[in-house]
Amino acid sequence: MSSPIPGTRKTPTSLRWRIVLWMTAVVFLTLGSVVLITRSVLYTEATQTANAAVEQEIEEFRRFSAEGIDPTTARAFESSHRLIEVYLSRQIPDESEAIVGIFPGELVQVDFSQLNGAHPPPLEHSEALIQEIIGSTANSGVFADPTRGATHWGKVSFLSDGNSAEGIFLVAYFAESDKEQVDSHIRTLILIGLGGLLASTLIAWIIAGQIIAPIRKLRVVASEINDSDLTRRVPVQGRDEIAQLASTFNSMLDRIEAAYKEQRQFVDDAGHELRTPITVVRGQLELMDTATPEEQARSIQLATTELDRMARMVNDLLTLAVADSGKFIHPAPTDVTELTIDIEDKARTISDRITLVDAAEGVVDLDEERITEAVLELYGNALRYSEGAVDLGSDFRGRDSQRVFRIWVRDKGPGIEEAQQQALFNRFSRGPRTPDPTHKSGAGLGLSIVQAIAQAHGGAAFVNSTPGLGSIFGLEIPAPTTAPTPVHNPDRKKDEK
Repeated sequence: MSSPIPGTRKTPTSLRWRIVLWMTAVVFLTLGSVVLITRSVLYTEATQTANAAVEQEIEEFRRFSAEGIDPTTARAFESSHRLIEVYLSRQIPDESEAIVGIFPGELVQVDFSQLNGAHPPPLEHSEALIQEIIGSTANSGVFADPTRGATHWGKVSFLSDGNSAEGIFLVAYFAESDKEQVDSHIRTLILIGLGGLLASTLIAWIIAGQIIAPIRKLRVVASEINDSDLTRRVPVQGRDEIAQLASTFNSMLDRIEAAYKEQRQFVDDAGHELRTPITVVRGQLELMDTATPEEQARSIQLATTELDRMARMVNDLLTLAVADSGKFIHPAPTDVTELTIDIEDKARTISDRITLVDAAEGVVDLDEERITEAVLELYGNALRYSEGAVDLGSDFRGRDSQRVFRIWVRDKGPGIEEAQQQALFNRFSRGPRTPDPTHKSGAGLGLSIVQAIAQAHGGAAFVNSTPGLGSIFGLEIPAPTTAPTPVHNPDRKKDEK
């Protein structure tokens, strides 16, 4: 029974729900901010309206008292009490206002509440608001009345009759109704916001479903892929990021399917190639008991030859496996003139049919051991499939960043048809040429190794062949004009010997 991986969540969270929750959270914060800002603005406007109403009444009273003319006598007011009475008789306050003259033991005011019921009832001398105003040294303020609510007030103090007592002109604005109206607006806005929040959640659910629908298709396709069926693909619709993801996923499946087919073909070919020497060795061993000494010696020789061929095949397969892993070459700045001459020396130990016809001059960043291995493999093929001298050469083609280093082997064999040339570098592929009967045919992996070495250097193997005139096999390796400084090893030839 497998244990859960540490750090992973046991219960998967739906991507759709996560999108919905995030979108809902954003809408909720937006609506909440709108409600708070609207409430603050409306309360500020209500406060400014109350303060403006109080200031306006105070200013009007100041102008009226400054004139000081009693309309009845056309002379200055005889008393402050008369001044307040005349002023109040000419004023109709707003529905939330109260204008009062406060004298010792008396309040002078007009009762407008009987008109339409919208004006507040008259103030009483014993009310907390009156006591607060009388006792306050400030000329204005806001009082939280327990019965009338928040009240904005302003007052003007003056001397009463005979300058013996102080009177107060009071303007009170009861802002509770305005604030209740603000609260009502806010409640309505909250209800509308909740409706919008629910609608946005529903829309987010629908949009999230449309967004992740291609991802669900991708998951379904991925879950249906197995070893026996790699042909399923995700439908691609549109040109957005989801469509690009589906296209990328399909491209990945194409590569996996191609690699899987190549692997299966490789395993089948390797099994077929290894089965032949195993069968030969088994057959020769079965004949050993009844064979004559001469036949036994012949059987041992044949079995040993097949085992050597199988060993070479296994080594080639291991080389290709290392090449596929990506850790195949170790390039270093190399003098290609010395490299070409060294390869000629090594090739001559195999056969003296080698002839050096050209050697490039310059420095290339490459793995000289792998390049030597590839060229010697090409030289061995040339010996196997041709007679006469085999030419070896190297040169540069192109300029600047397009320059490439070429090293090649040329034979005078029967040549290869153009339609068959490209398949030569496939694994377990043998050329159509008739090899020298004195040489054993290989497993068809040599040119695949040459191609792997060239590709590991960022280049490619190539073949130019004309039937009846011979063939040229070689490698092309990128070699920009700005080359690294070569690393000379004076003891290299001594070590090779």
